[in-house]
Amino acid sequence: MLTVNIKGNLSPLHRGLIALRSQQVPFAVSLALNTLARGVAADERELIGQTFDSPTPFTQNAYRVEVATKSRPVAIVAAKDIQAQYLTPYVAGGPRFLGTKKGMLAPRGVALNRYGNLTRGKLAALKGKPGVFIGPVKTRNGKIINGVWQRPANGMRRDGSRGTKGRTGLRLLIQFEDTTPAPKRLPFEQRARAYIDRHARAAFEDALRMAIATARR
Repeated sequence: MLTVNIKGNLSPLHRGLIALRSQQVPFAVSLALNTLARGVAADERELIGQTFDSPTPFTQNAYRVEVATKSRPVAIVAAKDIQAQYLTPYVAGGPRFLGTKKGMLAPRGVALNRYGNLTRGKLAALKGKPGVFIGPVKTRNGKIINGVWQRPANGMRRDGSRGTKGRTGLRLLIQFEDTTPAPKRLPFEQRARAYIDRHARAAFEDALRMAIATARR
């Protein structure tokens, strides 16, 4: 939970508020909080663009705003459920999110989309291709690599004959790797606090002026 104390010199507006008998104060507070919350969400989107190489629009639009009301003077900025699962480790630390996958999918010999990721359904599509299999392979140096492999069109088998099931010329398409700790490089709270420190006073003063201007006389 992000808790921020907002301080500012609002004295120029105190006389007007007293004249209003503070009837418009809850309205003004909700206006200011929502202005700040939307600003924080936009600033966090910019932070994602600065932090990750070519983030997808789905990731860039990770943050939602729950607006404040006159009766509930709280505005919330938070990541949406799905994006929060894989962004949280970059904020708080911990292993990268795997979801239902058994390991990290590390592309080795397949084309990626313009965001540098595997295209949706790529793994399923590879499974159905002839000459492609999924499993561990022991390399010549004794290392076992688990992943998606493609057999050569016509490889040399171990018995000296030729065929498509020989290990000679195997091509690693996707490697399955253990999850690793995500670097804490997405300072969500620090960025939000800095934004609020810069903009809180102006947001509240603008909101109070609007409240005074629209008050019933």
